[in-house]
Amino acid sequence: MKKQVFISFLHITSLVSILFLATCKKEYSYEGGNSSGTSSGTAVYNFIGEGGSCTGSIVSGDYFSGISLIATNSVQLEVNVSSTGTYQISTNSKNGMSFSAAGTFTNTGIQTIQLTGTGKPVTNGSFIFDTPLGVGCFFEVIVNKPSDVAAKFTLSGAPDDCGSAIVRGDYFPGKSLTNANTVSLKVNVISIGFYSITTDTLDGISFSASGVFSNTGIQMITLIGSGSPALPRNLAFHPSVGSTTCQFYVTVLNPQPIATYVIESGGGSSPGQCVATVSGNYFAGTTLSNSENVSIRVYVTIVGNFTIATDMTNGITFSYTGTFTTTGSQNVLLSGTGTPLSPGSFTYLPQIVGPSPLGGQACAFDLTVL
Repeated sequence: MKKQVFISFLHITSLVSILFLATCKKEYSYEGGNSSGTSSGTAVYNFIGEGGSCTGSIVSGDYFSGISLIATNSVQLEVNVSSTGTYQISTNSKNGMSFSAAGTFTNTGIQTIQLTGTGKPVTNGSFIFDTPLGVGCFFEVIVNKPSDVAAKFTLSGAPDDCGSAIVRGDYFPGKSLTNANTVSLKVNVISIGFYSITTDTLDGISFSASGVFSNTGIQMITLIGSGSPALPRNLAFHPSVGSTTCQFYVTVLNPQPIATYVIESGGGSSPGQCVATVSGNYFAGTTLSNSENVSIRVYVTIVGNFTIATDMTNGITFSYTGTFTTTGSQNVLLSGTGTPLSPGSFTYLPQIVGPSPLGGQACAFDLTVL
């Protein structure tokens, strides 16, 4: 009888021990992305594609060696949430960068999370990132050299005057440009990378710049001039980005002393019609001779050096450079150069090259090409 009681006691003791151990066992979830669980506020989930390539991963942003990651450098991963709660995910660190995210899953099922990149890539190449633990998945990030990918950017002010253009330096005929002859332009960088921009060549000079945009947004770039101006002129340069362009202005000045004067006009629309006489014969395809010229009237208040010139229209231009030695009303003979491209009626605008403190900077005259 005592033996039976002892055996029953052992059975009861064993049963109590088993129940005790069962009540002490808990389920854990690793906030780095383990697929085990918890009931204490941490989400239970697993990565889609665990053990291999992350299914449906989307890597966003541009990655360049030597350029710090920004908010747009991210990766989207798919997870299957079996229990809601908080999560915190960090990848391994590779090539000076890593990805992480933290938040709360409020619903179960398959959903997308976004990890944001931080750091600065050290070198270019392909790099594999793993989500935590052996049950995670991996994704690839490709880092380029900044010089391998062209930036996307637009010119402020296009297609009209370049916005906030700042021209620096002195411009005189026969004087070669230096690094002090620059123009700063405002641009809007859409995606980082290398850039190269140049203008047309006018009067023997042009402007250009190249480099790397390491940040997006509004910024200034500086183009450096090269060449040697041939003549005093009002020049309108056109930097181009893709199919868009804007224009900025550079004046090549006469040497001192510079005359002060106005170009007389007959009023009407602005600019008014020149007090002018057009001479010569103009035929499409026939180069102008010394006979093709235009006389316009000016009024001089201070003697000195001057240039009056038109822009090139239909292949020809009119200009004269000289020195006023007397004041008052007088005529200036503008010589025509070039070859008319096509027949028709065309309007030309002689302009003062340089300062025009009294106004009267330009007038207009018409001529017909046969």
